[in-house]
Amino acid sequence: MNCRILALVFATTIIFASGVRADVRVLIVDGFSNHSVEKTTQKIQSILESDTSFNVSVSTMPPVNTDEWQNWNPNFADYDVIIQTCNNIFKPDIVWPETVKTDLEVYVRGGGGLYVYHSANNAFAEWPEYNEMIGMGWRAVDYGKAIQIIDEQVVEIPAGVGKKTHHGPRIVAVFNRLGNHPVHAGLPRSWKSADVEIYAYTRGPVENLTVLSYAREPVNDMDFPTEWVVEYGAGRTYTSTYGHYWKNQDDPPGVRDVAFQTLMMRALQWLAQKPVNQNVPANFPTRDTVSLQGSVYRDKEEMLPGK
Repeated sequence: MNCRILALVFATTIIFASGVRADVRVLIVDGFSNHSVEKTTQKIQSILESDTSFNVSVSTMPPVNTDEWQNWNPNFADYDVIIQTCNNIFKPDIVWPETVKTDLEVYVRGGGGLYVYHSANNAFAEWPEYNEMIGMGWRAVDYGKAIQIIDEQVVEIPAGVGKKTHHGPRIVAVFNRLGNHPVHAGLPRSWKSADVEIYAYTRGPVENLTVLSYAREPVNDMDFPTEWVVEYGAGRTYTSTYGHYWKNQDDPPGVRDVAFQTLMMRALQWLAQKPVNQNVPANFPTRDTVSLQGSVYRDKEEMLPGK
């Protein structure tokens, strides 16, 4: 078998909060998506800038095939982690310049970190190395393997079996940890999250991939991965479908979710190969309780006003 799936203990030393925080230099790359580009970037910035250990910059891709686009060349090497938010699923002609694509491959392979934000795993289906970096994405049924979780075991679904990637309505979902990854150290084994999309049948090469958590996708009544990481050379990538921000939304529950915000900051530390010492807040959700900034909800009816 060509793939190596790591689903249990990730052997990494964890150093908890000690009063000294290592800065994490973060670059958000945006410019195009079928989701809200501006609001997504602004929300990520506001979350990370609430903690002085994160230094955040933004690079926005100019319109394609312009002089500015040809000269656009973010210096990934200046940063510990790249947050990739771009998604060209419905406009495949909108792409990064080849030099930027190559630079990202070199950056991650050489030890950089890549955070694949929400629908960014829909992007760049024709870019082979991107598919290797993210492990699984929004792809056709015959593209590659998918993963489901059965009795806390990772089970591969071959290419062509099952369905193409899809999701049902956003829901309140119970996330379940799989194994003991440093990003999850100190978290409960299960917790509820708000207004999330559970992707069914994400597909890809599935190489050097570790499933961190999973949730029940109600349309198919199956458990699918909700967070996963990939080792790509000396670098690391993290993907989840947390963080949905549609164009007609204004600060929706999904981005105010305490679990999402906590996990993003902890994942960025791990991607940067820094100590994972972001505190687990006292209001982190439980299996029975959803927790938002400033609010706690205990059932689905309370959870989704205005959905």
